[in-house]
Amino acid sequence: MQANVKWSAWICGLVIAFTACNQSASKTETAATNKTEDHSGHNMEASSNNKMVDLMHQNMMAMQEMKMTGDVDHDFAQMMATHLDGALAMAQEEADNGKDTMLVNMAKRTLTAQKEEQDRLKSFTDSHEPVTKDTASSMKLMQPMKAMMAGMDHNMKGTTDHHFASLMSMHHQSGIDMAKAYLPQAKIPELKTMAQKIIDDQQKEKQQLDSWLQEQPQ
Repeated sequence: MQANVKWSAWICGLVIAFTACNQSASKTETAATNKTEDHSGHNMEASSNNKMVDLMHQNMMAMQEMKMTGDVDHDFAQMMATHLDGALAMAQEEADNGKDTMLVNMAKRTLTAQKEEQDRLKSFTDSHEPVTKDTASSMKLMQPMKAMMAGMDHNMKGTTDHHFASLMSMHHQSGIDMAKAYLPQAKIPELKTMAQKIIDDQQKEKQQLDSWLQEQPQ
């Protein structure tokens, strides 16, 4: 009788240990699956089979990672300088691999003109000491970029020319909207003049890009 009790207790212990082990393994497997799914989703957003889309995404991520000071003039200058990185990268890709003469020439002009603008913006941020304050106003300048991210097709088809025209048009619009959001708060005359010039120049180029897209359907 005593031997049977001991035997039953031993079997119960074995069953309990086996059940706990299975539960632990199940939890570990579930956690591992969740991590894999999250990582896979991140990769889908971060890369594509489209060079222009990848360049645009890299630029937007760089802007998202920027640290705001709360000094709207300073923050606009550094944001726009980073924003122009995206335009320059896409323009270089079009200049190297595009086929349409009008778009390639536009890209080459962009490489010159927007590099000069970027250098002026960086010169300002390098020499300007920001007055740190609440960042709410500066964060509003990020809204156009976030809207552009939401509306971007990561799997767009077509040629390098179509990718350039479509994405540069979107990129220009976000730059225009950013400059418009900045102007009412601008305190530095030089930056205010630059913001207005960015609006004027990029609106003109955006119209050309949109017209090209209408005339050259995929």
